[in-house]
Amino acid sequence: MKIRKNPKKNRTRHAIPVVILSTVLLFTMSVFYIDSTSSSAAGTDHLFLPDSTVTNTASDDSTNEGSDNSTDEDGTTEYLVTTEYPDEPGKAPELASNYAIVLDANTGNILYQKNAFDKQYPASITKIMTFLLAIENTKLTDTVTMSHDAVFGIDRGSSHIGLDEGEQISMEDALYGMMLESANEVAWGIGEFVSGGSIEDFAKMMNERAVKLGCLGTHFVNANGLPDENHYTTCYDMALITKACLKHDEFRKITGTRNHVIGPTNICEEERQLWQHCKMTNPDSKYYYEYCEGGKTGYTNDALNTLVTWSKKGDTELICVLMNCNGAANTYTDSKAIYEYCFRNYSLQTPLADYTFDSTQTSQTLDYLNSYYKTDSGSDITLQIDKDYKLNFNKNDDIKKLTYSIEYNKEPVKDGDTYTVGHLILSYGGNMIGTTDLTVTGYNPDGKQISSNNTEHAADATVAASAAKKKLSIHPLWIILAVLLLLAVLFVAYLIHIQKARKHQRALQAARKKQYEERRRQLQETFDNDLDE
Repeated sequence: MKIRKNPKKNRTRHAIPVVILSTVLLFTMSVFYIDSTSSSAAGTDHLFLPDSTVTNTASDDSTNEGSDNSTDEDGTTEYLVTTEYPDEPGKAPELASNYAIVLDANTGNILYQKNAFDKQYPASITKIMTFLLAIENTKLTDTVTMSHDAVFGIDRGSSHIGLDEGEQISMEDALYGMMLESANEVAWGIGEFVSGGSIEDFAKMMNERAVKLGCLGTHFVNANGLPDENHYTTCYDMALITKACLKHDEFRKITGTRNHVIGPTNICEEERQLWQHCKMTNPDSKYYYEYCEGGKTGYTNDALNTLVTWSKKGDTELICVLMNCNGAANTYTDSKAIYEYCFRNYSLQTPLADYTFDSTQTSQTLDYLNSYYKTDSGSDITLQIDKDYKLNFNKNDDIKKLTYSIEYNKEPVKDGDTYTVGHLILSYGGNMIGTTDLTVTGYNPDGKQISSNNTEHAADATVAASAAKKKLSIHPLWIILAVLLLLAVLFVAYLIHIQKARKHQRALQAARKKQYEERRRQLQETFDNDLDE
């Protein structure tokens, strides 16, 4: 007898692999989607990595990590190059660098920025922070002794000046070695000396100092910038760090030096010649820029080329930070082009000369102080800013279109009868271009004390109000995970249903078999009885 197949059972067998295949396909698509959205979004907390498929044919690029790859004058790249517009002096150049900023070294104003708040690998420009901590915590006459870790903890193919374990040099020579030749073992040795311990202790000092400077997206794990996925910063943060360094004459002197000699040491009898890597300060280089005062280069395979320079023309001094640039030559042409654009188009203005605070700003500031001091003081406060605040503003823009907002500190800073409560933020076209301290006088915290519960409610209200101002957004990852979870639940429910159906079918088959056997037994008995008769 021909057995008829159950079509429902066949459909079940086919449905299972289809569901599994659909789930896998959706998950794969989600991975590619997340990767693409992460690499294109600006202003997020993602770490934006360079495209490893880009081909770099610049002859001045070294494949050794930690090399500043600026040993050759000639450099070309197959892709982006600096593009200027001489017929349109008010138009900013297009840069080869993917991340850039120009900051006024005196006022802190942002004159130009391109993805300046996105996290990137800095490479050897990290050493600017190492210099800052060294100059703030040591003397130039201090002696730095190279440890085993400092000498052998780096890739010997990276930048170094050949110091040996136990070798001693002065802090001044160490700073020259680190900033001119970008010596990685020297940076390590400086870090250990400053922290009085390990390089991990020094990295903690680096991160704490970065926070005090107002850095928004920086995390360091070493003193030299050699590759680590947890070692990153932003162009804006590096500009702030450089701005702090420029307050020290020793920094200007060392980084502006073309050549320095380290004499014989306790181990090496020969002199060591040190040469500046940044070509913008070298009159013999085609990349020389007459207004450039100093700079620090950087390169690793992951970071690509990075460059920090500072230039002064007249009374205006600017800091330029470039990151993730394909080719050292392009960092020099980018820097010169954007400097020329800024010097040509920006001039100092005093936009706050006639600025006044409205009643809403005054009321919000009083609420901020009362919330912090847990009181309901009705003080008649006065908000104050520097009316002589200078802003480098683009002459092609309308200064009347500046917008202003208050950003409060986590807690006020009291100095006598004056409270520093935050900053007045100046923005143009939605981009922050300047900031100045906001202070308060006339505040008296004496008043009816508010209970902790009321304070918590007030704080919750403040947080809720702040959150309400932000656009509600759901990251695509959560949507995809929710869909996958729903599919998984439906798949499990489907399997349970199939198991129950199969169990029920087996029970029916068993019942039918039992019924058949009983019927067969009865027929057999009837047949046997008929034979007996």
